[in-house]
Amino acid sequence: MHETITISGFGSAWRGMIAATIVFAAAMTASPSVLAQQEEIVARVDGQDITASELAVAEEMYAQQLGSMPDDARRSVLIDALIDLRIVANEARERGIAGEESFKRKMAFLEEQTLRSAFIGEQITASVTEEAVRTAYEAQIARMPRVEETRIRHILLDAKEAATAVIEALNGGEDFAALAREHSKDVVSKPKGGDLGFVATGQSLPEIDAAVANLQDGEYTAKPVRSSFGFHVLKVEERRQQPAPEFETVAPQMRQSLQAAEQQRIIGELRAKAQVEKLVPDVTPPAEDDGHDH
Repeated sequence: MHETITISGFGSAWRGMIAATIVFAAAMTASPSVLAQQEEIVARVDGQDITASELAVAEEMYAQQLGSMPDDARRSVLIDALIDLRIVANEARERGIAGEESFKRKMAFLEEQTLRSAFIGEQITASVTEEAVRTAYEAQIARMPRVEETRIRHILLDAKEAATAVIEALNGGEDFAALAREHSKDVVSKPKGGDLGFVATGQSLPEIDAAVANLQDGEYTAKPVRSSFGFHVLKVEERRQQPAPEFETVAPQMRQSLQAAEQQRIIGELRAKAQVEKLVPDVTPPAEDDGHDH
């Protein structure tokens, strides 16, 4: 992990804030494919080349901050930042900052950070594969409890007499959805013919859950069902087992979880083999205030 620098605009003010670690990281983390691009020169400062490999590292480090910026704008913004970085870094060298002990300590720390990042990244890439994510997904799906959902239609009315009249119309063969569009007081489901979609037990009003519990597919309530909202006429369209979330929907979160677990495993395994002496007491940090009164 490197020092976090926030890119918050496109002017010269933020460009001067890009950390000098970009050039250092280019040498430490560039892959062979990236190094092969070094013959491409993207800018020069006082005769010194700024290469595509440095640009590639900057793109990787600031991808999230740049968001969905168009590629040509992203490239231009990052090159401007690298130019400003080189100008300031050159001035710092001329003033002897590179020879200061504080600078050397920071560079040593950054080297260890970069080595850690490179090693962990390689290990995680090798172990958290697409196949591993899919295997974890399938195992999670197998552990999920089977939940039955019921697709319900309803017609909400203010008075019991009006609800009874709707039931009599249904008994006479009239269409439930058409009656819902004509009479229901529920402005949300009315345009959809009273369709409430698939609902699991506990997700609706208790009165509705109880009323539809014994209905078969296609059946409707023989009497109005009263709730705090009024009087309902209810129909069960169909029942099904709640479908599992699609792999593509949950894969990013599962991958992040597996990567975090693998990182902890790697560090824990290496720490167990190392001779560690922590010469200060262990202190648990206070819980962060999330704004809620627990």
